Amino acid sequence: MTTSQHFFQRFLVATCSLSATIAIPACGGGSSGGNAGPGGIMTIAGTGQQATQSSDANGDGVTDPPIAHDKAMFDTPMDAIVGPDGGLFILDWNGHKVRKLTPDGMVSFIVGTGVEGDACERPRSDGTCPLVASELNHMTDVTFDAAGRMVISAWHNAKIKVADMAMDALRDTCGNGTRKFAGDGGPCLDATGASLVSFDLPSSVTLDSAGNLFIADQANQVIRRVGTDGMVKTVAGMCPSTPGFGCPLGQGYTGDGGPATAATLRNNLGQGADPQGKIALDPMGNLYIADTGNHVVRKVVPGADKILGSGDPAEEIITTFAGTGTADYSGDGGPASGASFSGPTTLAVDGGGNIYVADPGNNAIRILQPAGKSMLTTFKGQRRER
Repeated sequence: MTTSQHFFQRFLVATCSLSATIAIPACGGGSSGGNAGPGGIMTIAGTGQQATQSSDANGDGVTDPPIAHDKAMFDTPMDAIVGPDGGLFILDWNGHKVRKLTPDGMVSFIVGTGVEGDACERPRSDGTCPLVASELNHMTDVTFDAAGRMVISAWHNAKIKVADMAMDALRDTCGNGTRKFAGDGGPCLDATGASLVSFDLPSSVTLDSAGNLFIADQANQVIRRVGTDGMVKTVAGMCPSTPGFGCPLGQGYTGDGGPATAATLRNNLGQGADPQGKIALDPMGNLYIADTGNHVVRKVVPGADKILGSGDPAEEIITTFAGTGTADYSGDGGPASGASFSGPTTLAVDGGGNIYVADPGNNAIRILQPAGKSMLTTFKGQRRER
């Protein structure tokens, strides 16, 4: 599978969050079988019925057999990624489980009982849980580390979890489940294994080439990093203080041209928030942020050491890469800086440096060409009429 195919199957599937189907290369209908030609669309999984798969939502600890792709049901598929084994891993968001579409057209259950929660039906003495005995609560993003383990943004669990398929083990690796901002400057866990870090709706995860994990801590209005040394720090945005359930003092649209840690971002917060503010890294280590509430895409560049979060924070500068800050639809064919978005929530970068942005307020997927061109076009979708 080519780099381009990997990218399209990750990002464009991830933006089909309300369709209850998995479609390539974009969402919104089209062929239910066969091969889509250039610019075409085909559904590869799902019936179109927005419902959780009842066969494995009973928490009985027994993994039910795989289901044919055209019989599988999804309730708001939130994200997907091609795994190291070539399977397509799908977050069944309201189904509270991770599922896998294999090349033979079957959808299997991989992580989660289907019960909304954070418990383990069969806990082990080493602190891990069998994958299908683990409860999840609205996961929003996944990625894979160099060892082939799945890293999960467990959004409503306020945790980062890691699923080791080879060991049939799920482990909480960072986050104590308390929704507030805490733990910067220290490790995820203390010497006893107790968690020291708090997140509030971690919506997105991505890894750089050095193995550092970046987390979009949505309601805290910050991007945080868990370094290869295990230490947690903020690399973009700020949260001056929070009693929990959001950091309103960190909301804003300031800081362009200066250190990213002195800037402000704007995401929804509170119990009724929807997933947003996701992040992606390009091959050069630049971080892109879907700054949803500000209707822009922000960019953070690393310092002289070329590794974001490892050098002098004063050198790690944030700018607005695309968008005017006004919710609208404009700018196709022109510079990204003059374009308008309406609540961009998700983005991804392909191997060529193209940046794809989910622009849900305009019912469109937009594409930003690599730096130096920075031209914007609507890639797929029909924009909302105003």
